Amino acid sequence: MIADISISEKSFGPKSLMTNVRFTINDAEKIGVIGRNGVGKSTLFGVLAGTDKDFSGEVNYKPGTVVVATQQEYHDVGDKTVLQYILQGLPEYTDLSHIIETYPETMGDNLKKINEYTEALQRFDDKGFYQIEEQIERELNNFQLDGIAHREFTTLSGGQKRLVEVVKIMHSDAHLALIDEPTNHMDYIAKQQFIDWIKQAREAVLVITHDRDVLREVDRIIELKDGGSASFKGNYDGRY
Repeated sequence: MIADISISEKSFGPKSLMTNVRFTINDAEKIGVIGRNGVGKSTLFGVLAGTDKDFSGEVNYKPGTVVVATQQEYHDVGDKTVLQYILQGLPEYTDLSHIIETYPETMGDNLKKINEYTEALQRFDDKGFYQIEEQIERELNNFQLDGIAHREFTTLSGGQKRLVEVVKIMHSDAHLALIDEPTNHMDYIAKQQFIDWIKQAREAVLVITHDRDVLREVDRIIELKDGGSASFKGNYDGRY
């Protein structure tokens, strides 16, 4: 188990959204989150991601758990390209790239820096980072986002940004991914690409969706209703 969630009170303005939301998340588990509009699905993701702390209850993660979530708002993106925006979600890539790019000019005969540089080169290769830019561009193309890798992220439409968020999550190397309505702007090919990823993903995934094709691939469904949560083992076909 990587997470134990218990929310006894969460409001949005004067409206009470949650009074008894309780569930756990297991390692690598795929969970579909459903519920009518306005019930608090996206709000729940804010609580789980740690961006919304205005609630009563507890969200306990196994020590060291890395949580990532698709974004709804974008701050400090600046003039980053789509590729740069996705890669910034990989701290190890960023750190190793910095060493590889800057150390040759500064390390001289400093043995410590020479060793760090050599180790960074090996780690970069072991992680497959030399090929990652090509992989990301291929995945963007699979999501019908041909040729946007080097465009500024802020110039994209809302639908394009949502798809870029999915690609970013796919490369995040996290323990838990929170994905909000991923297939709204996907065609059949893009959706199948996303479903194939979910089926083999090593991380646990919570996905807000009413897409039956996606819900058929989950291990469990959590329904938010009347301030509480109900958990049903199995996928859409088993539930309905």
